Order: sequence, then C-alpha cells, then structure tokens
Amino acid sequence: MNFLKQYNVIDFYNMEFCYGIDCEGEELPLEVILGFSKKEDEDLIATNYAYLNRIPEKHIAIATVNYGDLLCLHPNGKIYHWDHEANDLYLDMKVINGYLEQNTNLKFVADSFDQFLSMIAKIEEDDDDPSEDEFKNPNIPFPDEMLDRWFQNPKRIFLLPEQTIPIFLKKFELTEKGRELLVKFKKEGIFE
Repeated sequence: MNFLKQYNVIDFYNMEFCYGIDCEGEELPLEVILGFSKKEDEDLIATNYAYLNRIPEKHIAIATVNYGDLLCLHPNGKIYHWDHEANDLYLDMKVINGYLEQNTNLKFVADSFDQFLSMIAKIEEDDDDPSEDEFKNPNIPFPDEMLDRWFQNPKRIFLLPEQTIPIFLKKFELTEKGRELLVKFKKEGIFE
C-alpha cells in the first residue's frame, strides 16, 4: 500500500531503457506496475476486473509484463507470473462447458513485493527476434487463431499499452477476419 501511495502507476514504456525481471531464467520485460488510473491498461481495478476468472482465485494482478502476461500477488505475499499462453482459459468446443481446464500452476517470481522490486533491472532488448518484429510491425497481419481470442473478448484491447492500440488496429485491417473484428468493435461501441 505504501508503494501505491508513493508511486501509484509506473509506466515502463515511457522510459529510455527497457526494464524487466528474471523469472526462472526467462527475462520478462516490465510494461506497467499497476495503480489507480483513468487509463484502463494502467488501473489495478480495471485490469483485475478484465481478468476476473482468468487468473486463479485469490491472486491479484499487480503488473503487466512480457506482452500479455501478468505478475500476480497471492494473499501469502508471494509474486507469481501468469503466462497468457500457459495459464489463460481457452475455448474448446469438444469440452462440455466450452473451456479447457485452467492451468493454475503459476511460475514463482518473488517471496514478497519488496523482493520483486529489488529484482527489477535494465535489460537488453532483443532486436534479433524476428517474431517480435512481426508482432510490432503494422504491415504484418495477425494469424486467424490470434484474432479468435479478440472476438471472445474485444474489450481487452483496452488492456494494451496506449501506443500499441493504433498498431493493432492497423494490423486488424489487413485480413478479412480482422476487418470483421473492427466491425464488431464498432457495433459494441468500442471504437467509432
């Protein structure tokens, strides 16, 4: 609570260097340490509401990391890494309720919030990762499988960093399915 009172939101996107933490040998670039903000992608309450039932019970999202992942605080005070590719709910029509069983085995990060803060370090951005360039390149479309997730929850666009939204909107325009998604955004009043 003292951290929120003193710093509130820390937006790592607007910093000169890339900062992150090491989680079991994997570098996780930090995006935002959440606080109270009018911007939904920085707001603690809005983010936790958006991920309700997607992150395990009793966990609270406290930071966004690694382009779609979260750092979560457990009531025991420990910090865990919620990986959207491993721990999110996924729709599967072969399953009775429509979702695969959720993987709630989150990776351990730190014993406390203070330990997590002490782990933050400047990291080198990997400019040699072609998949990362494709993800940020507004001229390369998203695969249809990725767009399916947006159809399920179009409001998650507001969880993206503000500067990323125009890139994603341009990428959506590049495919027929992406253009259908943009129509859905308009119908739901997400974008004009």
